[in-house]
Amino acid sequence: MFATIVGPYPRPPGLDDAAARRLALEDQLAADLGILADGLAIPAADALAAWRAADAEATSIAGERDLDARPVKARLVGPYSIAAASGGTARARRTRALRAADAGRATLLALFDAGAPIVQVEEDGLTAIGPDDDAARSLAIDALVRLMDGVEGHVTLSIVGGDPSGAGPEVCFAAPFSSHCFDLVLGPDGWRVARQAPGERGLIVGVADCRTTRRDPEPVSVWGARYAASMHRRGPDRVGLAPSAGLERLSRDAALAKITALAKAAAVAGLRGEALRQALPRPAVTRTRRRPTRAPDPGAG
Repeated sequence: MFATIVGPYPRPPGLDDAAARRLALEDQLAADLGILADGLAIPAADALAAWRAADAEATSIAGERDLDARPVKARLVGPYSIAAASGGTARARRTRALRAADAGRATLLALFDAGAPIVQVEEDGLTAIGPDDDAARSLAIDALVRLMDGVEGHVTLSIVGGDPSGAGPEVCFAAPFSSHCFDLVLGPDGWRVARQAPGERGLIVGVADCRTTRRDPEPVSVWGARYAASMHRRGPDRVGLAPSAGLERLSRDAALAKITALAKAAAVAGLRGEALRQALPRPAVTRTRRRPTRAPDPGAG
């Protein structure tokens, strides 16, 4: 199992994008995350150039520190979120969503052609869909299916910052994404959606609370990862851990501590049997012992 970030990383005042990206990558490598990201506030307009810069920077840092290279994911704002943020009439939103899907599809093809291992499509706008908003669900499905048409490569659909249950599984799993990331702190009902993910798709579970410096209980993170692995016989190779959303509201020290703990939890979650029991705090694995009852006398009565 692996750990990754899903949104912005803390940015000390005065840093330009290049310096902020390097800081975020340095901390992710130090924390031993399995998949890296640029950590900038929003995905760049030129996703291909942004990924190339982040990938080159990560490779350079790993070489300087004699660390193993890690895959760097590209980031792309999803077509539904682009259209929803634009406002206007329903017809205007549909036009913009489908145009954004076409543009996003071209970008996905270019990224995979350039060697990007993973692309994270960020569709936080899906959390605003209400349970009775059939028109929004229909638009989201059309846009996401159009985005993924003919795309071969690992694309993650990331939905953080709230609850995806209004969009529901019919939206989240309509298009052939390889994996899905859900915010299970700000949107705990996302577990109901995640449980319906096809077993061949990966799940990245956002279990580390991005709002607080408090330490996230390791047994809870481990349980989340192992529960995701157990659903539909998914297995540990298709499961990752993440913060619930971006860490930009925390200090750098607090964010680094949080992702370091998350990477450790992911490593523990991948253990089995006695190794897992030894790695977890004893209260998390000790069962209450019941006093044995006396067997009934077969000759009594």
